[in-house]
Amino acid sequence: MNIKHLILILVVCMIAATLGCTSLGMNTIPMDKLKAKYADVESKIIEIDGMNIHYKDEGQGPVLILLHGVCASLHTWDGWTERLKGHYRVIRLDIPGFGLTGPAPDPSLYKIDEAVNLFEKIVNEMKLKKFYLAGNSLGGYIAWNYTLKNPNKVEKLILVDSVGFPQPLPGLLAFASNPVIRPFARHIMPRFMFDSAVKQVYGDKSKVTQELKDRYFELAMREGNKGSYVDVFTEMRKLCKNENLSAGIKDLQPPTLIMWGTKDTWIPFKYFENWKKELPTAKFIQYEGAGHTPMEEIPDMTAHDADLFLSGK
Repeated sequence: MNIKHLILILVVCMIAATLGCTSLGMNTIPMDKLKAKYADVESKIIEIDGMNIHYKDEGQGPVLILLHGVCASLHTWDGWTERLKGHYRVIRLDIPGFGLTGPAPDPSLYKIDEAVNLFEKIVNEMKLKKFYLAGNSLGGYIAWNYTLKNPNKVEKLILVDSVGFPQPLPGLLAFASNPVIRPFARHIMPRFMFDSAVKQVYGDKSKVTQELKDRYFELAMREGNKGSYVDVFTEMRKLCKNENLSAGIKDLQPPTLIMWGTKDTWIPFKYFENWKKELPTAKFIQYEGAGHTPMEEIPDMTAHDADLFLSGK
């Protein structure tokens, strides 16, 4: 064990000594309490591979499926759903490992091939023949890999600040997936780290409300989610070092829209240029001052642009 590892352990112990269990993220929040706050009449459950996957299915029209990113939940698409459900059948889900869905029974399901296979099973169970597909961050990575495998099912693809190229991990992910920290992170995820992460993914910090911070933290406190976060972060640690991570992007067939916030610090704006080089046939829109989740931060503008792209107006 080197000095860096000793320092990390010391930091964890100091935090544990100064914060209470709740602020330290040592507690779990009962599912009935989380459901009362974060599920509603639109919430549904689909059972796939032993998992009860939480999703919402709203509106009428062409089907649009929305996949959220790391540490998030289907609620990150609330703004889009409210603005688009009048013209589309909007389906969004808590991907395994996050939200009310919770942990996968086997961590291998967080590998990209398994995640794509699982999404394929969900689509088949819902009997969806053709649809539009949008994904943010990790959800974008699942979306474009699914599209590569099923180009005839995805009519149009929208990627919002999507994983696609090798890069350093954001701070929270790098810290919690550190081999020395992992055993602690499965039981301890301090509130201040989540609050900091939420601020990091927004370009305009004034839009980060207490309600928003509460949601990200409280859903992470679902039983099993801290461990699943660590498993996902660990998989992403390996994934983001893979030099072949972008393989296949140039082969995407459906019309594709790439959206990006210029103040994204989790997947910096420079990777937007990589997408332009790899997939020049796509449509590209940048959002000045927005961060890593522009669909949540500026839903009016991004939902409008999505609608224009999907409807062909």
